[in-house]
Amino acid sequence: MGALAWRDPGPMLRPGSVAILGASPSARWVQIFLEQIPEAGFRGPLWPINPSYEKIGDVRCYPSVRATPEVPEHLLMHVSAERTIPLLEQAAAAGVSSATIYATGWAETDEAGKARQQALHELVQRTGLRICGPNCLGFISVREGLIAYPLRVSEWLKPGGIGAVFQSGALLYPFLRAGGERGAGFSYLVSCGNEVGMDAADYMKFLIEDPDTRAIALLVEGVRAPEKFRAALEMALAAGKPVAVMKVGRTERAQASTLTHTGALAGSSRVFDALCRRYGAARCDTLEQLLETSRLFAAAKRPAGRRAALLVFSGALRSQMLDNAAELGIELAPPAPPTIAKLGAAAPLDLRIVNPLDCGFVAATQANYLELARLLLDDPGVDMLLMQEHAPDPKRGRSGEALRKLAAATDKPVIVLSETAFSRTPYTEQFLAEAGVLFLHGIDRGLQAVSHLIAHAETLRRGERAAAPAPRGRRAAALELGRGLHGLGAIGELLGSYGVPVVARRMASTVEYAIAAAGELGYPVALKIESRDIAHKSDAGGVRLGLANADDVRRAWTSMLAEVAQHAPAARVEGVLVAGMAAPGIEMSLGMQRDPQFGPVLMVGLGGVWVEALGDVSLRLLPVGEEEARAMLAELKAAPLLGAFRGAPARDVRALVGAMVSLSRFALDHAERIVSVEVNPLLLHEDGRGATAVDARLVLS
Repeated sequence: MGALAWRDPGPMLRPGSVAILGASPSARWVQIFLEQIPEAGFRGPLWPINPSYEKIGDVRCYPSVRATPEVPEHLLMHVSAERTIPLLEQAAAAGVSSATIYATGWAETDEAGKARQQALHELVQRTGLRICGPNCLGFISVREGLIAYPLRVSEWLKPGGIGAVFQSGALLYPFLRAGGERGAGFSYLVSCGNEVGMDAADYMKFLIEDPDTRAIALLVEGVRAPEKFRAALEMALAAGKPVAVMKVGRTERAQASTLTHTGALAGSSRVFDALCRRYGAARCDTLEQLLETSRLFAAAKRPAGRRAALLVFSGALRSQMLDNAAELGIELAPPAPPTIAKLGAAAPLDLRIVNPLDCGFVAATQANYLELARLLLDDPGVDMLLMQEHAPDPKRGRSGEALRKLAAATDKPVIVLSETAFSRTPYTEQFLAEAGVLFLHGIDRGLQAVSHLIAHAETLRRGERAAAPAPRGRRAAALELGRGLHGLGAIGELLGSYGVPVVARRMASTVEYAIAAAGELGYPVALKIESRDIAHKSDAGGVRLGLANADDVRRAWTSMLAEVAQHAPAARVEGVLVAGMAAPGIEMSLGMQRDPQFGPVLMVGLGGVWVEALGDVSLRLLPVGEEEARAMLAELKAAPLLGAFRGAPARDVRALVGAMVSLSRFALDHAERIVSVEVNPLLLHEDGRGATAVDARLVLS
């Protein structure tokens, strides 16, 4: 991490003076800057610069950066892309240290724009200028009162714990507006645009180190500096600062759109999911989800586990929560018998379903409702409390202070779920300020945010439990193969040396050798073509199974080679693999692929053709240990098949986990050369009888 090229945006986000370069009386953005920045409480001077004007409104206008009372620390560049670089050259020579470039017309457009952006990059490298943008909508430093954002937003800004970095400046507006209306407070909000000089990871590092930022919200279209981005997520996890991220560009058309918008590569969505899981970052699908998750991250205590008590006063809502909680990994805590007894004594309740607890009309009296909440919180098997509440309404006679006392009396999170989003009014502001308890807007978004909070807390605990990584020892085996594709005949011994269980096998160059090998292995056997030009043996007719004797082997040899020659006449055949027929089992697939952005990724799913047909796979960034391997298996839709299922015996999951960890170690040991490795199928036998890899392929650089 020390070798990464970090740049600190602090001097840019906290300047002592600001100038607007290209200011004019008719420019709407300039008027907003001149009005909004002083109103927000910025303590430094704000100077318009344009040689064509002496004044803009009542504010004196200066002809150049050298004419201002002192050299401005930051410039708001209200000029075209074509004029930007010459003016920045002059500004840097005068001593300006940073600038925000709003103009479009850079790498997101055409070849001329790419050349212009490269020239800007070279200027930044040469002068040390800190740049926000280009092609952005600037930033907001809330406590410093600097709103370098060209829309009127001051009424929704108050200091708080959410720091935001958006590659979309336009979507930053609804995020901060809705957040402000829901009582959220912010530290810094950045629209980073094309990220010349400073990228999203630089802003993340700044927010991680900022004592006033408690949670980080990201909207990214692409990751320009993957190693820094991964390092920043690791730093956030180590600092205990949760990250919520909305990553757009899941489909090919969306990825193409990303290139035209900010010039960034979107990358693999599934690998990005794996990255988020590794570091406990919440992957959000919508802006609303991002907002509610960020609000919860910034406000809530960390739960000790995933066991939640749900208190509601609607039977329909109870059913909705039962539907959603299981899908989101929120465990419904079964209250202990003493708790159930106390609940029954406190109010006339239907206790046939105790969680979620539907208290019906009892909720009409807040004191009774909160007593039920207190009893649930006191249960040692409950890690957090989720409560239904309507939007604050003076007609309901509720007390915000009573809610505050309930939450203050416990170290467990107390989270209120409002059925829908509600509007900000003077009363709701007063009530929520008195309550000091977060009201999440919408049951679905609220439960998703709670799920993210649980996942982040679990990732933190997993890191706390993990011992310091053992020093890397000697490689189990050297990798002496050439570049290109290699089959099981070439790599079987190598995989076996790392602990991957591989079928007994022999390589044969003639049919007589094949018959002799079959005799040594014991019938029945399989024949498989070995060719560095054939990736899918069965598609080329290069597999024969269940051969019971020498005559079968001889006939299969002849027919297989003829079929392969027909399907792949140019293929170079190294020989034929003779392998024992493994005992029956569920076909699984293990693999490692090198992602161009984030490095080696382990995959597990159903094997054979099912891995491609169903796409039911789970991914993790390497390394993968036993705990994470088991978590990967639990995510598969096919996970029930690994246990006792409809009369079929349970499978040897321990052997599968061992094979996953072994393949992870193999891939890491030789990461500099491996492009991909796949074990498919790996036959998973009955519990206690292990697993057998019956085919594999390795691609080396």
